[in-house]
Amino acid sequence: MNDIKISLCASAIRPNLWEGLLNSLKFNDLKYEVILCGNVRPQFDVSKYPELTYIYSSTKPAQCYQICFNEAKGELLSWSSDDATYPPNALYDIYNFFKCFKDDKLVVAFRTIENGHDITNVHRLVGGNSSAPRMAPFGVMNTKFFRELGGYDCRFICGQSENDVVMRVYEAGGKLEISSIPVFVNHKDSHNNSETVFRSNYYKKDREVLEKSWILNGIIQSKRLDVFEPFSEIDILTKTQSYNKGKW
Repeated sequence: MNDIKISLCASAIRPNLWEGLLNSLKFNDLKYEVILCGNVRPQFDVSKYPELTYIYSSTKPAQCYQICFNEAKGELLSWSSDDATYPPNALYDIYNFFKCFKDDKLVVAFRTIENGHDITNVHRLVGGNSSAPRMAPFGVMNTKFFRELGGYDCRFICGQSENDVVMRVYEAGGKLEISSIPVFVNHKDSHNNSETVFRSNYYKKDREVLEKSWILNGIIQSKRLDVFEPFSEIDILTKTQSYNKGKW
């Protein structure tokens, strides 16, 4: 019988950071798994981390996330990043926080502590707009419901995919709750020059996809404006799907 409570998933290409993530999760009073996917193999002894599943794929980051989600065996799944660390019992606490609502049409967001600052309230469909719907850069939701929604849209490259999921949860009559449980990320140290490339190229393209789906003439819509395009499981490990099929 599968008793995994949470599957923590991430597109991952910085194996020098993975042990920090994995070690931070060791202190949790529930069964969990960590699924990482990317094109840089781990150089450390993975046998120390039986909870880890590593999947090799050279496809785009959003597709690597979907590959992880497809493999998830947990009751709940969580999208994360390989430069994240968590306090003791964070997964245990967020699992119990999720379950207290008795509602599977739910996203629970961790509090995001980025570069030492709590930026949770900034993360909305339109960043910094207090009237825009809340988002979950590090979120948890029911695995079955996530799959019923179709997972990530294949048009995304490396960001904004989770924002689209949250909007589809709202559209389906669900809700988002902000927890008090933090996740810590330090983008200044972990991104280096890749942050410039991300912001100047892929971020703009992903925002275009997101805004075309949910914003019309500056007004946020409650119903999706275009057709959701799911990933296909055919050749998902080896062939980047949709457009923007560059080198990742």
